[in-house]
Amino acid sequence: MGLLSVILFACTNETDQLNSIDNKSNTYFKKLGNSAGNGANPYDGIGQSYRDALSLYKAGVHIPGNYEDIVLLVQNLLGSMPTITGTATTTQQQLLAACVTTPDIALEQVLQNPSLSEPAVIILSDFFNNYSHWASEPFGKAYSDIIAIENSTLNSGTLSDDEQRIILAVTSITRYSLHHSCCEDTDWGKSVGNIIAALAGALESNQGAVEYPLITSIAGLEKIQL
Repeated sequence: MGLLSVILFACTNETDQLNSIDNKSNTYFKKLGNSAGNGANPYDGIGQSYRDALSLYKAGVHIPGNYEDIVLLVQNLLGSMPTITGTATTTQQQLLAACVTTPDIALEQVLQNPSLSEPAVIILSDFFNNYSHWASEPFGKAYSDIIAIENSTLNSGTLSDDEQRIILAVTSITRYSLHHSCCEDTDWGKSVGNIIAALAGALESNQGAVEYPLITSIAGLEKIQL
């Protein structure tokens, strides 16, 4: 089993640390608004945390030079504790690099995670098949389509609670990512690799669902090869 597969099939019991992300209520974050939100999605805060952290990063002056610098910046932005060290850090880097450079292959391997049932894999496969279309059309249309998927997921009688969490985390990240890219005209922010990274992270924890796409997004913004 390759290093990429190790992290995909690893079962983690990490305590999610999204609560450690500051609930920003200052004027800066109020200006961002929440027109990408969906109050019916219990994991909507994951996408909002991603959007807020990325906006906070862009509002500051940062000069990351490599993957390790980006990881440290992301942890500081989120106020989170390091969750992956040593050999696993190398594995994480390889996974995220694959999400960016060979997204189709990375997605195929991520979807092989044993925690995903066949119905969940079908939903996620269809979701990613539609992503390029959503990324190229007005946000309002993409938003409506994604909300419909979220409603269907919430009402599903075949998905487990954890599968619902994973799917809804990915849809939340996608909504906020497309809205952020739409409003700021950042094509790098629409990379499907960022969303695949969100899925890979969500399979580990809610914290991972935020951290992984932040790492790939910042790498894309700064043109840093992972």
